[in-house]
Amino acid sequence: MKKITKNNKGFSLIELIIVIAIMAVLVAIIAPNLTKYLGSSKKNTDKKNSDEIVSTIKTCITDFETTNGDLISSTGTATVTWSATGSAVSGTSNDPSFKALVDAAIDADKTESKKTSGTYAQVDIDKQADGTYKITENNLK
Repeated sequence: MKKITKNNKGFSLIELIIVIAIMAVLVAIIAPNLTKYLGSSKKNTDKKNSDEIVSTIKTCITDFETTNGDLISSTGTATVTWSATGSAVSGTSNDPSFKALVDAAIDADKTESKKTSGTYAQVDIDKQADGTYKITENNLK
């Protein structure tokens, strides 16, 4: 006489459908919160990078003026721009040694979070009448 054995290998179709339905419900609950978290994370990273760039520019100005004298001789503006072609310094001070100092101090990846019209980031350095500098960052907000 033959012995009948039951081989239950695998899952039934109903079991698979139930598992897929549970996973779909979990994804529907988690996905909106995850996308909101990722969006705020990118904004926080942009703000941190922006603050770091401004802080580094302040340090670069101090280092430059210690060695070379005034970055901007009288009231005026210098602009540092990072783009797909690299960084550039323009305005009242276009001293190449300042550009080299900035390039060495700032990691270019920190300027690339928002690529607006080929310009990643821009920092305006305005010398005030009292000799202090006002630094304004753009494109990383």
